[in-house]
Amino acid sequence: MKTKIILLIFIIGITNATFSVANNIQLGDISFQNGNFQQAIKYWENDLSKIDIQVSQRVDILTRLAAAYQAIGMHSQVFTLLSEAVSLAQQNKDMERSAIVLSQLSDAWLSIGDAEEALTLADNSFTDAKETKKPNILARALNSQGNALAILEYYPEAVEAYKKSISFAEQAGDLSLVAKATVNRLNAALYTEPLDKVIQILGETWQKLQKLPDNRDKAANFISMGAIILEPLRTDKEFSEQLNDSNKKIILSYIYTAFSKAVDIAKNIQDNRTASVAYGRLGELYENEKRYSEALTFTRQAVFFAKQGLFPHILYRWYWLQGRIFKAQQEFDSAIEAFRLASDTLKPIQQVLKIGYRRLPDNFDDIVKPVHYGLASLLLQKAAITDNIDAKQELLLEAVEKSELVKVAELQEYFQDECVSSLQAKNIRLDRLALPDMAILYPLALPDRLVVLVNINGTFHQKVVPVTAEELNKVVWNFRLGLQTRPNNRFLHQAKQLYDWLIRPIESYLADVDTIVVVPDGKLRMIPLSTLYDGKQFLIEKYAMALTPGLKLVSPQSIEWDSSEILLVGLSDAVQGYPPLPNVPTELKNIKDITEGNISGEKSMLNTEYSLDNFHNNLKSNEYSVIHLATHGEFDANPEDTYLLTYDSKMTMDKLQNVIGLGRFRDKPLEMLTLSACKTAVGDDRAALGLAGVAIKAGARSAIATLWFVDDEATSVAISDFYKELLSNRGLSKAKALQNAQKKLIAQERYWHPAYWAPFLLIGNWL
Repeated sequence: MKTKIILLIFIIGITNATFSVANNIQLGDISFQNGNFQQAIKYWENDLSKIDIQVSQRVDILTRLAAAYQAIGMHSQVFTLLSEAVSLAQQNKDMERSAIVLSQLSDAWLSIGDAEEALTLADNSFTDAKETKKPNILARALNSQGNALAILEYYPEAVEAYKKSISFAEQAGDLSLVAKATVNRLNAALYTEPLDKVIQILGETWQKLQKLPDNRDKAANFISMGAIILEPLRTDKEFSEQLNDSNKKIILSYIYTAFSKAVDIAKNIQDNRTASVAYGRLGELYENEKRYSEALTFTRQAVFFAKQGLFPHILYRWYWLQGRIFKAQQEFDSAIEAFRLASDTLKPIQQVLKIGYRRLPDNFDDIVKPVHYGLASLLLQKAAITDNIDAKQELLLEAVEKSELVKVAELQEYFQDECVSSLQAKNIRLDRLALPDMAILYPLALPDRLVVLVNINGTFHQKVVPVTAEELNKVVWNFRLGLQTRPNNRFLHQAKQLYDWLIRPIESYLADVDTIVVVPDGKLRMIPLSTLYDGKQFLIEKYAMALTPGLKLVSPQSIEWDSSEILLVGLSDAVQGYPPLPNVPTELKNIKDITEGNISGEKSMLNTEYSLDNFHNNLKSNEYSVIHLATHGEFDANPEDTYLLTYDSKMTMDKLQNVIGLGRFRDKPLEMLTLSACKTAVGDDRAALGLAGVAIKAGARSAIATLWFVDDEATSVAISDFYKELLSNRGLSKAKALQNAQKKLIAQERYWHPAYWAPFLLIGNWL
């Protein structure tokens, strides 16, 4: 069961000192407590601009602002504000404020999924709190400590931290903090205690919450309490199955009453945001119980209050919930409209949500992908039963548009880079080119089925394959393992199965096609579709192949070799713990010999010449059309661990982007970037996403890269043949050149196995 700590609010309890700007501070506090976060931000930012405030006052305002920005999901501002606050507090040797800010900063890091950093900050907060000897400060630090420990799955230690937090909070008479730590203890108890004990702690939590005055803290804690129990009911089959009728009745009663209490309090204090969340949670509760009429009533109330307060980051969730309810009731047109509202509401804010969850890919799959893919799924279902050709095409196009929102967001989320979308905004839509002899393969792995879309001459066609995403992913996983295990040929079973699912249904559309451009989805990124097998041939033996992470790409065109310069870069020495690549000098020499006389210029950098600074300086003074990098490269699920090796350093994707100097620094894009010795982790579709997005990140029209590390000698042969094909047959596309090079390897018995030839991918422009 996945650990979820509910951090709905930060506590405002910084100081009771008298301020020279006290009126705005108090007005901001009132606005915050009433859920009017934007107004609170205005008050506090006005206070922050005053030049006569003391350091301690500035710290207090910064922490309040951070809490307000956290509440509306704008996480980047939170870290900026709290970093300044903790620096000021420590410079002022104010241990009390330092402990408070460190605790708040710990919670902020936890909200974006970095529990290790959160725990370090919570430990530092506790160290400062001990110097103050104030029980309320100690209680807060221990609560943050417990949160981080729980996310790290140190459940017994988390429970102990919460117990100590509760004890100190009771000493301080801070009922709000007592309640918060008790709610969090309930969350940890799900992983450490038997069900009867959990129900007992649930009752104790209820009693502590009842003692609070009716304010936003109380309502938020009731929502947290209910949500902590509702989540495993909705998502954890094992938890649900251990409940007997009596226990389930007790738990459902607590959940319903907690959310209802929160509704009553929120309405009484006119807190639209909290009212919306409480009503929405009631809707989810009744959705889970399949009581759809009541679920819809509560969800409509949630929508109403979210609209009143202009909270799009909440509103989209309730439109999405409405769509699920309508779908469950077989009201598909109403479901489509609700999903459209959810998708349209989410689209302009998903970048903000992405920043908040960038270290939590699972949360991206929870909060962004199912909205757009849910709508795409419904549109595809409707298209399948629509006879009118134009109407069918409109539905298919809309489904693809919604899928593209996910693909763009996935790249932004992976690279943590808003510029990815601005780079793509300059690009053209591949499906609108209507190029002859080319097909776009656009599979969508939906939870209940595989949809294979193929675009021929600008028109989409749909085929549905009755295989679940879970079943597809299992086959893909085993296939990837087999592809890298030589000389074993057991991979052929999965190669045939995947051919039957992905290619055979659309074979009739491919009669006049010689090139397939694939837009892979999910786990399909982990495998080269060139390896699919029809029983006689690999797919690459019939079609040239390329892939792109989405339909937008830099306008495809052939390389003008006569006016092109190439930079050949290689690392053959063993450096930084990586093994040598002894064939790299041969690889670079072969390419130099092939290009000599065919292009306008060539420069080389090998081993010690290939330092990060030298590479940077070379590109500052020269403009290349092609850059070839024969060096180790690692593509990881975490973009911070994705890099290319230089002789003296590691070049991250951000550094690569900056060094190549594309986008605003360069008039024309790099024509081709070749990475001949990179790899992705087996089974890691996020790492494969990073590889697929490398051309976009670098601002290149196309990239050649390897999905896994290839035999050094085979790499040299394949890459040399690729350049030879490209330069000796002017007018031949890059896709055809790579296909020919791969077919030559397949024809050699020693290189027939896909482990040698399949990992070479052409990404982006295939011409």
